[in-house]
Amino acid sequence: MATENPTDWPQPYPLMDAEPYWAALADERITFQRCDACGETLWPARKFCVRCDSTDLTWHDAAGTGEVWSHSTVMRGPTPTWQAIAPYTVGFIAMDEGYQLFAQIDEPADEIAIGRRVRARFVQRGEATLPVFVFDGEDDGS
Repeated sequence: MATENPTDWPQPYPLMDAEPYWAALADERITFQRCDACGETLWPARKFCVRCDSTDLTWHDAAGTGEVWSHSTVMRGPTPTWQAIAPYTVGFIAMDEGYQLFAQIDEPADEIAIGRRVRARFVQRGEATLPVFVFDGEDDGS
C-alpha cells in the first residue's frame, strides 16, 4: 500500500450502514452488499434492498476491477491538501460486480478513457485506507 503526502488528508465520514466497507478497506479489500432475496447488487450500503425491500443483505468481496464509466480532472484542488497533488482525476468506476464506485484514478488524464479497464490499489490517507484506481495491466491501452 502506498503512503502519500501531504499528511492532512480530509477524512471520510463513515456511515453506520457502511461500517463493513470501511473495515474491509483497512484490510485492502473492497466490499459491497448483495440482496439474498432478489440478487440485486447494492451500493452505497443500505439497511434494505432498493429493488424488493428485503433486509436479507450480505457483504461480498469485490475483485477490485472494473472500467471507467465517467471521469473529470481537477486542475485546482479545493483545499491545500488537494492542491498539493493537482491536477488529479476522479470518476465513477463500473465495478465488475455491477455497481459504480466513485474514486480517484491515478493515471495521466489524457490517457483515461470511458471503458478503459482499471484495478484498485490502496493508499493510506491520514487514518483511512482508500481505493485508488490504475490501469489494469491486461489492458492494451486501446
